[in-house]
Amino acid sequence: MRKFNSIAAWLLGAACALLLTAAPARAAILDEIEVLRVRDDAVVRIKFSLRVQYLRHTLIGDDAANVFVQFGGPPTDTTTDEQLRIPETQAFPGVTVIYPLQVANPPFRIVVRFSRPTKFTVRAAGPNAIDLVVPGAGPQVTAARARFVPVPGAEAQRFAIRLQTFADRAMEGQRPVPAEFQDYTVFTSQSRIDSRTRYELLLGYFATAEDAERARRRLASRFPDATVVDLQQRREEVLTAAAAAPSAPPPAPTTPAVPAPVPVPAVPPAPAPAAPPAVAAAPPPAAADVEAQAAQLLQKARAALDANNAEAAIEALNQLLTLPPNKSTEPAQELIGVARERNGEIAKARSEYTLYLKLFPQGEGAERVRQRLAKLEAAPAAERAAARERPALKTLTGTFSQYYFGGKTRIDNVFNTPTTVDRSTFTATDQSLLVSSIDLNGRYRGADAEQRVVFRDSYNLSFLEERGSFNRLNAAYYDYRGLTNALSARLGRQTGLSGGLPGRFDGGIVGYGFTPSVRLNAVGGVPVEFTNIDSKRRFVGANLDMSGVFERWYGNVFGIRQTVDGILDREAVGAEVRYLDPQTTMYAVVDYDTSFKALNAASLQGSWTSAGRTSVNLLWDRRRAPTLGTLNAVFGQPTTSIRDLLATMSEDEIRQLAKTITAVATQGLVGLTTPLNEHWQFGADARLVKVGALPEVVVNGVTMPAQPATGNVISYSLQSIGSNLYSSRDSSVFTVMLVNGPTYDSWLLTYNNVTGLFERWSFEPSLRYYHQRDATDVKLARVSPSLRLSWRPTQASVLELDYLLERTRTTAPTMSDTTTRHFLSIGYRLDL
Repeated sequence: MRKFNSIAAWLLGAACALLLTAAPARAAILDEIEVLRVRDDAVVRIKFSLRVQYLRHTLIGDDAANVFVQFGGPPTDTTTDEQLRIPETQAFPGVTVIYPLQVANPPFRIVVRFSRPTKFTVRAAGPNAIDLVVPGAGPQVTAARARFVPVPGAEAQRFAIRLQTFADRAMEGQRPVPAEFQDYTVFTSQSRIDSRTRYELLLGYFATAEDAERARRRLASRFPDATVVDLQQRREEVLTAAAAAPSAPPPAPTTPAVPAPVPVPAVPPAPAPAAPPAVAAAPPPAAADVEAQAAQLLQKARAALDANNAEAAIEALNQLLTLPPNKSTEPAQELIGVARERNGEIAKARSEYTLYLKLFPQGEGAERVRQRLAKLEAAPAAERAAARERPALKTLTGTFSQYYFGGKTRIDNVFNTPTTVDRSTFTATDQSLLVSSIDLNGRYRGADAEQRVVFRDSYNLSFLEERGSFNRLNAAYYDYRGLTNALSARLGRQTGLSGGLPGRFDGGIVGYGFTPSVRLNAVGGVPVEFTNIDSKRRFVGANLDMSGVFERWYGNVFGIRQTVDGILDREAVGAEVRYLDPQTTMYAVVDYDTSFKALNAASLQGSWTSAGRTSVNLLWDRRRAPTLGTLNAVFGQPTTSIRDLLATMSEDEIRQLAKTITAVATQGLVGLTTPLNEHWQFGADARLVKVGALPEVVVNGVTMPAQPATGNVISYSLQSIGSNLYSSRDSSVFTVMLVNGPTYDSWLLTYNNVTGLFERWSFEPSLRYYHQRDATDVKLARVSPSLRLSWRPTQASVLELDYLLERTRTTAPTMSDTTTRHFLSIGYRLDL
């Protein structure tokens, strides 16, 4: 404990020191990764520092995938790989997310890799996140103590699908379950229909009837008679029938007694049940095989509890309690309360015990249940005390990497004049850079709270005199989530991108949850942008977050006020809405500036996936670029200070200038992805981009010249993606893109391959050809072969080498030039 606290204090101190001293620089693309439980599923949520639109993905072997996305911000070439990682536990695999080095042409590629074979799917998760969904792994996430997302009204094991029914227990003609459902539980049960016993093959479990119905439709081709079964309703009917029939006292459960959560007077052990009086009626006769199956499930549950596997016991008892009434029904209802209690589900244990007493109020079983229920009623304070005695979860994870980037360019010019042909050659080293990056995540989860310290920083050491070195602090914050209270807080450098917040800021967010689904957050801080601006800005705001008030719907409403050099910079209100289900995702946002009386942003994106795994993606986005604010008035001016402008202009004039020069950017996208067979899938996208004129901006001392309005730039792309074509770990992606704009037309051909060699090597060749012709008849042709090699000496380390050759030929009526560029990167990454 002391050791961890000293480490956490050191991390927080280092983060705060660098927060005060770090020079601004380009932000990272990857921002954060976390594991959540949503109903029965485990969800790995990947957050980005830019707006992101999920397009499609392709699997590589049984533990990895390439995920293709489009970013909402301006595309830039990457200068280094980025990586986020969560460590492996016994309950849940580790996950590594890599944003590899690539040029600025969508779609962009994200590599995700699990530490062991895992079945998963990918979906959009809002404006700046995508989800990796592992079906049925929610209980594993709980065991790993990851964050739980409550779903109002959802019982994790309430619904199942009856695949087939049979007249006898041999179940002849049983059909196999499709591979996509192999992570679900397949079990058998029995029911009485028209006084006959029917044998059932069931698949579960599902939290809602809608989830089960969607799965049933996907199963209909193989199981046309499949129906959704409400196990909770069926269980209640079985218990009611069992309670209505007089029965002999059931045997006492043979599992060890649950330890009392609070010291109470010792309760004498229940005596062994006496033989029932001769006049007592026996339970109504059940079919011998029903009794046999029930006894087997009861024995399985008791064995699971003896092995401290409460979840397995609950599953077996749930199956038992859906069988027709039998001798094991009553003890099973008592035992499931015990299992719930041992699994830490105290509220559910109370419900099970209360139901038992309602149905079976007499007998020694009822006395035992009353004793357990009495202990639970006095348990809350003792539960907290006992929880404090349990070992806290303490982890410190991270990565450290160093990469060298070198680039050399040769330009051959040919000038045509009426009488001569002049040639010139220029050769220069235009990049020589060592990037050292560290990413640390310290986590402490005790009985009362979960606390994290996150620190992500990199130093760019330039070996060229004309380019300076600089530090880039991407994140340095402390995060608190109360487990026994409703408080939350995050303090330090962090990303926004929701609730109207700046993309990155130094400050804090403090929240209070009125219910598990409704939380009020207050926020304040200073925006962090990587531009040379000599003006001071501050903001305050609030948002009301609603997660699951209506099933599958999430959202928030927000308000924010920002000042610059003492005058109003931005004042806005807005709302965000998100919808998620296994087939459909939708996200919408609106941001309206009340001071400028102008719409700052309106966006709608969504995706839908059919039962046959064909998916459609949609995006419409219209926003001010950059975000509308008074500070925009300094762009294109000889000063970067609002204070200086106030010396010659009024506040109203400055704000009108800012509104005039702030461009409007519009994006639209329609995409389709469909599987062709087991190894191939096809994707197509149509994209519209229209950006107004942009002013000159200085970033990291580099002047970005003003840009004229683009007009409507329309692009069409086709992708053919093959996976596991010739090995168990390979992927091939072919892309064709056509672009049409008012000032130029272009087309692009690309091929990218990833091949796993042996177990620790990866080989990634690629080839790109780009051709462009503009309105002045200037033609450009560029061919770019590249090769990437990676080797993992151990599970916690990787060595990587990238080489890119780029040859560009530009021709015009009076000149032509050929540019050859060599680009090399080499480095290593260590998992801490």
